[in-house]
Amino acid sequence: MKNKILNRFIGVFDDRDEYQRNQIYEELAFSGILLWFLTTLLMVISFVMDVFQNSLSFATIALIIINMVYAIIITIRLRKKRLDETDCASLEEYEEKKRHLKKASFFAGGLYAFFMLVFMEYALPYLSDRQIGDRLGILTWLFTGLIFGMTMYFTKKSKLQKHF
Repeated sequence: MKNKILNRFIGVFDDRDEYQRNQIYEELAFSGILLWFLTTLLMVISFVMDVFQNSLSFATIALIIINMVYAIIITIRLRKKRLDETDCASLEEYEEKKRHLKKASFFAGGLYAFFMLVFMEYALPYLSDRQIGDRLGILTWLFTGLIFGMTMYFTKKSKLQKHF
């Protein structure tokens, strides 16, 4: 079934050899990731336009649902096949990857807090003619950024597999 769908999608009549299939899968994977980012960008633009017009459109809701369902399906499939785990052959490698995770998680939490602060406390209120940002909002987004970063760290740390 997969081969029939794949063949129709790329416009060929016979099966591809293993190398060609892997190249096709690589191209489809990249284009899938690119399309997911583009639909996410389109979702944000649609959401901003809805705020500006003080309404909620079907397109915004549909894009949110499509992006969330796609992300959940991909996450489930990757976890089912254990493709999201990282093997560590030594204690040094494990500690190095843990340090890298701490930095990446701190950065992700800070980036989340910054963008949510700017978007929720300044950009959206400006577009909808509401009061712009206050100190409570800043503390809220800093706290949620901290929680987000810690959640990312502990989730990714649980995927480090010790093989020593």
